[in-house]
Amino acid sequence: MLSKRQKKIIMLMSENKEWIVGRELAKLLGVSDRTIRNDIAGINNFYEDVLIESDVRQGYKIDEYKMQNLKIEISEIIPQTSEERCAYIIQELLFGKSKINLVLLQEKIFISESSLDNDIKKIRILLARYHSLKIIRRSNYIELTGNEEEKRSLYKNLLTDETKGNFLNLNKMASLFKDFDLIRVKTILEETLKEYHYHVRELAIPGLMIHIGVTIERMIRYNFIKTDRGSKELKNSMEYEIAQKVFYKVASEINIKIVEDEVVLFALLLLGKKGASYSNEIVKEKMDYSASDLVLNIIDDIKTTFDIDFSDDNEFKVGFEMHIISLLERHIHNIEVDNMYLQEIKRKYPLVFEMGVRVCKLLEEQIHIRIKENEISFIALHLGSAYERANLTRKYKVLMIYPYNQTLSDLCLQKVMNRFSDRIEIIECMNFFEASAIDDLKPDLILTTLPLEHSLDILTIEISLFVNHKDESNIFQALNRLDEIRYKDDFQILILKLIKKEFFYTGIKGETPTEIISQMCDRLYDKGYVTDEFKESVLHRESISATSFVYGFSVPHSINGRATILSTLSIAILNNPIKWGEFDARFVILLAITEENRKLLRIFFDWLSSIISNSSKFASILEVKNYDEFVENILK
Repeated sequence: MLSKRQKKIIMLMSENKEWIVGRELAKLLGVSDRTIRNDIAGINNFYEDVLIESDVRQGYKIDEYKMQNLKIEISEIIPQTSEERCAYIIQELLFGKSKINLVLLQEKIFISESSLDNDIKKIRILLARYHSLKIIRRSNYIELTGNEEEKRSLYKNLLTDETKGNFLNLNKMASLFKDFDLIRVKTILEETLKEYHYHVRELAIPGLMIHIGVTIERMIRYNFIKTDRGSKELKNSMEYEIAQKVFYKVASEINIKIVEDEVVLFALLLLGKKGASYSNEIVKEKMDYSASDLVLNIIDDIKTTFDIDFSDDNEFKVGFEMHIISLLERHIHNIEVDNMYLQEIKRKYPLVFEMGVRVCKLLEEQIHIRIKENEISFIALHLGSAYERANLTRKYKVLMIYPYNQTLSDLCLQKVMNRFSDRIEIIECMNFFEASAIDDLKPDLILTTLPLEHSLDILTIEISLFVNHKDESNIFQALNRLDEIRYKDDFQILILKLIKKEFFYTGIKGETPTEIISQMCDRLYDKGYVTDEFKESVLHRESISATSFVYGFSVPHSINGRATILSTLSIAILNNPIKWGEFDARFVILLAITEENRKLLRIFFDWLSSIISNSSKFASILEVKNYDEFVENILK
């Protein structure tokens, strides 16, 4: 039987994957070089194979292929860099034990006391932007204190840093698959789709590639899936034909055996919502829930637990429904799946993985099956992609309707995307109008090359198939109209959340900007919205450069984000203008925005720019007598 230290050597080397010299390994484990040599010899004897290779100059390296064949499972992960360790410690404090024993932590992640002290200092610097969050150290323990709202905000900010550029970047995703070129597989898929003139949404491609990548990884190792969804109707579909051709093309370049069930599963994924309907029938035969109900329950739980909303992400809903059905089928047929990159996902994306753990617990409660750890990492891939999509700059969803003429329709689509791809996403192309289908897609805008009248509340623009300058102008104006609607809706939410009646003033008295600012800041401090440093910071910012504008208003604000405890806007409309820098100001908006709410400023300034460009609107605001009139006026 392996000793505890020998298990740690396997764990450490499986994480490192590179050559490591004996003295470094000995230093990490606090033993001699000779002990390391003896332990590695003992490991190889135990497995009756050379699991860990040795080289006089390079040191030691684990044989990953043999580790996979020997089915050696690693139950823990070892964060490698300081950044990974900081994320790991915060994750443990957020989701693990309320307190962490530092002596045990050192032993677990193989670092010195000084390295751990430096990591804790980095975490304290990271937490400085949050008012209530603190790392408390007592003897050999640390704990995270603070309110739940800021803990959630910390989690989401770390999650954004963790996923950024990874789950929708196919080159980075391809690095997970060591035995084949995922980018080449993507090319094969795109060529086949083009051959069949089959349109797939751009945002759907990463999800499809994750699915087909995992499928090929399993097929290489002869781990196949069984499904009961291969109906005659499905096999007569274009999606099935496309899936079949993709797999045969891939098999001509990669040594895999084509399995009918895998073709069926990929065809169902291409079918999207229609494919999910095949799946739900299978689920209803096995349990009381439908897959769509399960996904909705999971979305609700993620929103409640993590304050992350996937309710509008159709890619996630469809893809995850299909995954749940596949998971259930594997359970019914007693099929286990290997995940070659489980440890890499756990180490690189621990917070996404934690969300996956939560989702699996919910699934276990609702469908009463035991979900193994390998399945969690597959689920984490879906969640990571969905989280990245949720953080993309939101584009308008556009539906295009044109007659079926491949050459002209492709030209029309290409011209629209070339000109407006930074603002729109084509979610579907149709050859005719069907109200129920369009209503399900919920587009923001319809572009049609045919005269079209309908009763749906969706902005609709008629363009020519050749997309001339007039068409471009009409599309541009339509998008600007949608911007106005969006910003108005966003700002209404912002107003209701941030402008408080107690911080709204008409007739406030003061001869100088300092007097006005002092009164407004003092009120915020008295009510617990800002610290005692806030007023000094606002006045310091004002001394650098006055925050007044030619239009007759001023926007004073703090340059110290940590001086704000709760976000709010304080509004003052003066009886008479006062000299504020180079301009006279009568309308004062004092910003008190926390670091985590900085994104609200974009919405605020979008609204402000629309107000000052409308002189009659701005003049009417200056005439309001109270808070209710002000809110009513700006929400018009």
